[in-house]
Amino acid sequence: MALAADAVDLLDVLGHDRVPVVGHDWGARAAYTLAGVAPERVSAIAAVALGYQPRGKFTMPRFEQARAFWYQWLMYVDAGVQAVASDPIAFARIQWESWSPPGWFDEDEFRATARSFLNEDWLPITLQAYRSRFLATEPCDPRYEPLAQRLAQVERVDVPTLMIQGGADRCDEPASSENQERFFTAGYQRLVFDGIGHFPHREAPDELALAVDRHLRTMA
Repeated sequence: MALAADAVDLLDVLGHDRVPVVGHDWGARAAYTLAGVAPERVSAIAAVALGYQPRGKFTMPRFEQARAFWYQWLMYVDAGVQAVASDPIAFARIQWESWSPPGWFDEDEFRATARSFLNEDWLPITLQAYRSRFLATEPCDPRYEPLAQRLAQVERVDVPTLMIQGGADRCDEPASSENQERFFTAGYQRLVFDGIGHFPHREAPDELALAVDRHLRTMA
């Protein structure tokens, strides 16, 4: 909800009434959320690596997907929280290494990115984002409650949507984004990139850019 609210505020400051939105993972969820709570501000969306969740509701995935979400369950126990806090870089590293086929990043890229995992707000934001999904006791910012209530009433997306899935995604498995056409009333296309993992924008940038460009031009 915070990401979606920030996006609307940014559009207001920039003076844009309606724009297309492209997002990966958390960004994809923000795109779906914007399309749900502020469809008048969104002309089209492209969601990468993450399927749609009607009403913004988190439900327990099937066991195969739950196994891939080990890093989320780890953060639900105090010892796991302590482990992540003590070494957030190692925590992120194992995810980078396991979510996609080898070779999609090099050591210089990881070292440059890893500095952000040491930011003082990285840990609380990460913990809250995941723990609030299934822990009713996890505090949420009341400023976003009206948006959350609005999203809870939205089952179908009324914005043209492109969904791009990596066929070798080992975080959000391809099966988790299958058969969702019924939730989209303004057009929906799902593309699966064979051999590509959780980061299509890094692993197949040209293919992704062409697909997104084609989608947005069609909606123009």
